[in-house]
Amino acid sequence: MIDPHLLADIKSAEGCKLTAYKDTNGFWTIGWGHLLPKPCTPEGWAGYTVTQPVVDNWLNEDLTRSQNYTVKLPEYASCDTVCRQNALIELLFNMGPGTWQNFHVTRAAIQAKNWKGAHDGLLSSAWATQVGPHRSQRIADYFLTGQYP
Repeated sequence: MIDPHLLADIKSAEGCKLTAYKDTNGFWTIGWGHLLPKPCTPEGWAGYTVTQPVVDNWLNEDLTRSQNYTVKLPEYASCDTVCRQNALIELLFNMGPGTWQNFHVTRAAIQAKNWKGAHDGLLSSAWATQVGPHRSQRIADYFLTGQYP
């Protein structure tokens, strides 16, 4: 089951667009941050539109997939509050497993329950710049404090 606070945080951070757009890394995206497959035409997904029920269903599927992956990570076991668990799930939802695997120092800090190190590692990353200060600070603070404001 998806935690309501996690769902609200993701919806707030992602926003919802029913027409495909390119994200900050140039990937075609739609809905609540749903990554579309690589297009096979030069125009890509330009003009592609779907309905609200479709993107809501994709969000549920994407979040469930992220949650199922995240709970198997060694750092998840160190997340001693729902807030920290949700922060980790949101990170995996946002950046994907491949990118998260490269956060060696931050992952080690979480496993060691070094919450200041996890906080600082996230905020000093390129990811923090890409997602902006509001989202990156919020997630980093969740690790630091282990609680919602």
